[in-house]
Amino acid sequence: MPPVNPHFDHDRVVWRDEYSGQYEPVAYDAQFDGQWKLFLDGQQGFVRHTGVETSDEYIDDRIEELTGVADYLLRRRYGMLAEAVKRVTGRAARAQRRGIGGRLHLAPKFPIDHFQGKRCLDIGCGAGRWTRTLLALGASVKSVDVSEHGLKSTRRFNSDVERLDLFEIAERRPDLHGAFDFTLCWGVVMCTHDPLVAFRNVARTVKPGGELYVMVYAPTYHASEFVLSSRRHYHRALATPEQRFTYVLELAGEDRDNAINYMDMLNTFYNWTIDEATLNGWYAMCGFEPPVFLNAAEPHKGAHHVLGRKRADARG
Repeated sequence: MPPVNPHFDHDRVVWRDEYSGQYEPVAYDAQFDGQWKLFLDGQQGFVRHTGVETSDEYIDDRIEELTGVADYLLRRRYGMLAEAVKRVTGRAARAQRRGIGGRLHLAPKFPIDHFQGKRCLDIGCGAGRWTRTLLALGASVKSVDVSEHGLKSTRRFNSDVERLDLFEIAERRPDLHGAFDFTLCWGVVMCTHDPLVAFRNVARTVKPGGELYVMVYAPTYHASEFVLSSRRHYHRALATPEQRFTYVLELAGEDRDNAINYMDMLNTFYNWTIDEATLNGWYAMCGFEPPVFLNAAEPHKGAHHVLGRKRADARG
């Protein structure tokens, strides 16, 4: 019998810390693995997408989202010839195509040298797009995940890659406590049975004076009836991977090139949304200064992008 699902069984979609300890873990290694495999296999809808692609043009887009600096890798490679290369290769004309999956609207931006020489941790690295972005900006990066194909993808360009369940950090991995200048945890905390404990574990990895960037779903799109009813059908009515994949493609319809976003929305057993007050409380509880919501001005936002600095006197 499957574990109790808070969204379908208890009508709980917005996380409250009082729920901590009430739900059970599931097989997290399988949740995202299928989409990373489809990416590596070159499946339409799972490649050439902002949410997964790791090629130079897409990493330059991620760098621009973080820093505001355009064509960073291109200019580093070609110098004064970069504009000519853009024209000859048709790179500028591909910009709209590279927007499938959506662009980030972050402010304030990071200085272009912000990550230079820093030790960073990418928790839930997936196929590695943010790992490669941080590496390109001069950081050293440890990439961890529980997905076989995510780790396989990230190992293509990073040597420090490890299978790690974030719930192991507190008791089994003291070597990671306070070890990083910058920790990134993108789209992971809210897909667990206990987001409070997950956040605390992630926060442990940041050294005093270091920074933690978390992306979690906001109580907007992912709390909508469309998402809830689609997920309920996916998890309760469909039994086989083939049935579920067919349903992903049905939902995507003419938006086929964006299929990975639909799979990402559907395949997690837990899909909590987190409000701003809870996030502010988490950062304060774990010894951080009041965080910045980097996409506060984004219209119709589906997620919170939150950056906090750990106080110099913080412990744990």
